[in-house]
Amino acid sequence: MNKINLLDDELINKISAGEVVERPMSIVKELVENSIDADSKNITIEIIDGGIPYIKVLDDGCGMNEIDAVLAFGRHATSKIKSTDDLFNIGTLGFRGEALASIASISKVLLKTKEENSLYGTLINVEGGKILKKVKCGCEKGCSVEVKDVFYNTPARRKFLKRPSTEAMYITDMVAKIALSRPDISFKYIKDKRMEFMTSGNNSVNEVILRLYGDELYSNLIETEYNDEYMNIKIFLCKPSYTRGNRNMQILFVNGRFVKNKIYTTAVEEAYKTLIPVNRYPVAITYLNIDPKNIDVNVHPTKLEVKFSDEKEIFDSIYKSIKNALNRSNLIPTIRHDMFTYADITENKVEEKSNPKQLNMIEEESTNKILEVYPNNKSLVSNVKESSEKAYFDYNDVNAFNKEIENTHIENFNTLPDERDDYKIVGVIFSTYIIVEKDDVIYLVDQHAAHERILYEKFMNMYNNVQGKQTTIPILINIEPGDDVIINENIELFNKLGYKFESFGNNSIILREVPVVLGQPESRQLFIDIIDKLKRDDFNKDINLKEETIIMMACKKAVKAMDSLSKEEITSLFNDLKVTENPYTCPHGRPVIVSIKKYELEKMFKRIM
Repeated sequence: MNKINLLDDELINKISAGEVVERPMSIVKELVENSIDADSKNITIEIIDGGIPYIKVLDDGCGMNEIDAVLAFGRHATSKIKSTDDLFNIGTLGFRGEALASIASISKVLLKTKEENSLYGTLINVEGGKILKKVKCGCEKGCSVEVKDVFYNTPARRKFLKRPSTEAMYITDMVAKIALSRPDISFKYIKDKRMEFMTSGNNSVNEVILRLYGDELYSNLIETEYNDEYMNIKIFLCKPSYTRGNRNMQILFVNGRFVKNKIYTTAVEEAYKTLIPVNRYPVAITYLNIDPKNIDVNVHPTKLEVKFSDEKEIFDSIYKSIKNALNRSNLIPTIRHDMFTYADITENKVEEKSNPKQLNMIEEESTNKILEVYPNNKSLVSNVKESSEKAYFDYNDVNAFNKEIENTHIENFNTLPDERDDYKIVGVIFSTYIIVEKDDVIYLVDQHAAHERILYEKFMNMYNNVQGKQTTIPILINIEPGDDVIINENIELFNKLGYKFESFGNNSIILREVPVVLGQPESRQLFIDIIDKLKRDDFNKDINLKEETIIMMACKKAVKAMDSLSKEEITSLFNDLKVTENPYTCPHGRPVIVSIKKYELEKMFKRIM
């Protein structure tokens, strides 16, 4: 008896469907991409209960005649390509001819379509991959596809679907990304008989972003563009104060196609590296147009991944574009009146020694209210974390922090005072925050974060000229098994940092020279820390080693919170901060400086209403 069997078309289609149709979101994606390829100007997407029982996509594209409508349900039937050469010059979203066949094999499909000059349209009903009905019908130009009972004939696949609300979330996210990819098309998205959103199709990316993601994200946008002979890049990125808890808003469109690419996310996150806190992710919506011959979209059945012929060029272009845009923008957060809350005076504990008369006077004058900067009388800028340095911002609730901080680059007083400006250093509060007054603005500067930023940029500039200092007594370091391989692979990087060493056998090395920074030799611990960094699987040594090493040095050498500084030291610190490339955050991404307008203070004290 034969062991090898030829599979029939029905089973082949179901296997193919497993690659193309992972969930209802995959169906919506494939159908909407077909509508876009048909030159539609208006596309309506409707789903019920996460798309499991019902999906409908309606467009006003070119439509199909009766013959093409039948062929469209065949495997590998497509109008997009004809030869192998076409695979290397793909200008459409679809090209394999698998979508409708795969969808129809695991659901019940009703197709209505009509070409512009036809007297009538075509209706085709398909269930489980079999055409049950084909008749002429009356319909508008374009195409309407209804999909019912997804995975009805493959219960094993259906049981792996999430709850309808979760499946709907996947669909909503995908439709939003497709709408972003084509601002020139009007998209209408209806979920459970309720309009979720509609775009105008006026070709304005800004309008689509505002409609989809709201005013808070939109108000933090920075636009930048890059062009050369190989590519065109347009990026809509958010200021570092507006971050997300995952990478979902790092969106890349390549030639109008939404794709996922690790080179892209790495470039985006490296550009923001010293500007945002750990475990927060930047927002960047990027449109990359490139010669189709320089990319491969035929990597995965879902077409969500692409390969670039020159990944380094892509990385460098995106990284530099974002970095330059951020450097050109003002990023000082402003504290507003609406960030402050009022609390009952009775909530605040008063010592028994307090004079009852004085307390009564306070109550009468404030009508039982006091202005509370933050609950529990915490610091003006943010809740301060109890740490060894006692000055780091608490980012446990970063979303709340981001809602409270507003960036602006429109008003001139939000820029850092220039050296020639008439500013006054008022003093220091909590032995940590320097108060600076200029015109109608008060600036609060975190002395540790400011010094970290200053040292970081100094060390970065010194990096290529770091000098090693020969040790009086060679330093013996014991390393872990396998560390010698990492060290030998990165000798050039260690040399650039000022280290000279040699193997001493038995998992030991001897340091002959160590780097000298600001006149002081660096400790052996830094060498071990660098090895630990290089061990990380997600560590990109070409990008990260220099920066992370210098961040460690800057943090260790910077003045700490609670350190007392003289007036001259404070003035010097502030003047040094003003000439840094990025005075807004420390290398770890925490704010260095925030501003409070006189207007906000006057509103607080009810001088103006």
